[in-house]
Amino acid sequence: GLVKKTPITDYANIRKTGIQAIKLKEGDSIANVTFVKDEDVILITKKGMSIHFITKDITPIGRVTAGVKAIKLNEGDEVLGGFPIHKKTDYIATFSEKVLGKKTPITDFTVQGRGGKGVMIYKPSVATGDLIGAALIDDQDSILLIGKPNSICISATDVPNLGRTSMGNLMIKNSDVISVIKL
Repeated sequence: GLVKKTPITDYANIRKTGIQAIKLKEGDSIANVTFVKDEDVILITKKGMSIHFITKDITPIGRVTAGVKAIKLNEGDEVLGGFPIHKKTDYIATFSEKVLGKKTPITDFTVQGRGGKGVMIYKPSVATGDLIGAALIDDQDSILLIGKPNSICISATDVPNLGRTSMGNLMIKNSDVISVIKL
């Protein structure tokens, strides 16, 4: 549940053997890396929590640091990804292990101080599974749902526009989703 902001210039002189980019604790991993200036960011977790916060309040820090708390995670939860918000007209698309998908307008997520619990974007259950992927989309985007055994590429317009508390609609029959890629 940590986030950090480091100037890109800190990564300018990379050696052949590479350079350390972050300090990770045992059992931690990187959810994703993105480029931001002062855009708001929304984080999504696999257990269906989300937090929308302002990044300009995060002080840039050096490469070999862990970062600051972005969201309080419940036991067994982890961050799927963090998405910079470039347009207030975009949607957050979420997809569960059991192939339920939906998109929710960014405007449904109020700005909060980072480090809180956030708000629910999805309620996992045995029937729906945890969230497996999320993406910030607009209607011109396409999304590749990599499933087992089936995969499908769909237009963002085919993802139902639903509120934060809804489960979503079935996107692929007789398949589980293992990865989501915005094209």
